[in-house]
Amino acid sequence: MGLLIIPPLLVSGYVVCTRHPFYYVRLHRFQGQLLYLQVARLGMVCLIVATFLSAAIWVLSKQKIHIAGYEIASDYSTYLGNLLVHLDIANERNCTLWVFLIQAGLTALVIPFFWARLYGRVRKKILALETDAQLYSLLCLGLLEGNPFRILLKESIVQFAPCMFSLSDRKVYVGIVLFAGTPTESEGVDHAFSLLPILSGYRDKDTLEVTFNTHYAHTEQPLPILLIQENVICATRFDFTAWNTFQSRKNRKARQGQFYHRPARPLGAPRACA
Repeated sequence: MGLLIIPPLLVSGYVVCTRHPFYYVRLHRFQGQLLYLQVARLGMVCLIVATFLSAAIWVLSKQKIHIAGYEIASDYSTYLGNLLVHLDIANERNCTLWVFLIQAGLTALVIPFFWARLYGRVRKKILALETDAQLYSLLCLGLLEGNPFRILLKESIVQFAPCMFSLSDRKVYVGIVLFAGTPTESEGVDHAFSLLPILSGYRDKDTLEVTFNTHYAHTEQPLPILLIQENVICATRFDFTAWNTFQSRKNRKARQGQFYHRPARPLGAPRACA
């Protein structure tokens, strides 16, 4: 009889992991035994809530309801118990317990759908969001933590701060990160990210100095580009003031390092003979 609880517990926990937006974006963190424990934990929460709801409904069904002078039969447990006894599934001693376990199991399967919908509505109301996509993007931002690169991506998204990314092929991009990827059941946000480019260039193969040869600000509406995180070998915040100062000093040193040869002035005949 206790086996009736195990399938609703596991199924309800899995539905929570796949339908609840908060737990879905973090599902990729759980693998193997951790995934089973996470499913069992969430399923246990659903089962406990379902048990209390079933008990409340059970008590209310025992109450007599009178409508327009007529008594309405609401004691469904007795009818279902007699049906189970008639079908030779249970006996008269445990038919009531069978009905309660079946009701609690079916209620546990329904709770995840209401839980996910209630969470979405409450969070959107608290954060003043309009669509589910906005809530999903905000939840994905919560995953950008744990290492400096993720924190840099999050700061660029939230603060609209320009960052410079150097790739393994010596290509360099400067722009604002728009989105850091979409997590799935098995993968997180460590695959790719979209960047709104401002500048792009390359590093010299010998000196590794950065040269920008494309200015996207000259275009009317630059299109976002997708960068693979595995190809990024260096990332940092980009300060245009510091970059312009560095370039001006570099050009000044280059001008000072140039040598000019001035031809000798021709001497007059009297001075040459003196």
